[in-house]
Amino acid sequence: MHANDQHAPDNSSAPDHFAPDNLDRRAALRKLAAGAAALAGCSLLPEKWTPPFAEIGALPAHATTSGAAFSDSAQSRGFANSLTIADSGQIMHCDKIMQHKIVFPKLGPQYGRKLLLVWSDGNELAVPDSAKMAMNGNPSDFRKYQPGGRYSGNNRDIPTMEVYAKRGTHPSSVTLYY
Repeated sequence: MHANDQHAPDNSSAPDHFAPDNLDRRAALRKLAAGAAALAGCSLLPEKWTPPFAEIGALPAHATTSGAAFSDSAQSRGFANSLTIADSGQIMHCDKIMQHKIVFPKLGPQYGRKLLLVWSDGNELAVPDSAKMAMNGNPSDFRKYQPGGRYSGNNRDIPTMEVYAKRGTHPSSVTLYY
């Protein structure tokens, strides 16, 4: 037998993995698997989309930019709990100047004796005695804490705790540390 006369063994009965029909089946299986994965992913989506809650504000230059730092700072000052209330757009008029007012669900002393208020824009107000009104008396600022009810002196008609933002600011929320 001559070297050129040798032929490869006849494997016509073995499947040809590179035949066009097998490539089409392989592509179809990949597409089915991708479609099944996409369908499974869609089943995890919520029925109705809601916009995410994002707090945006300008912090003073000396403030840290991490929300955890506020919590750590408040914790290091002796506060274990916090409650954040969003600004609902209520306004308080004082001396013909409007300020944002944020209302809490309970009277101030119900949260504890000593409180710390931190607005989303970085402004703070320490309340050493929650049974008494507290404010930053600077006329251009006038951040204020009103305990509500019988604790509010001549403003007993205030049913629950109210806090007022710094004049001229529009914070999106205030966090109470207690």
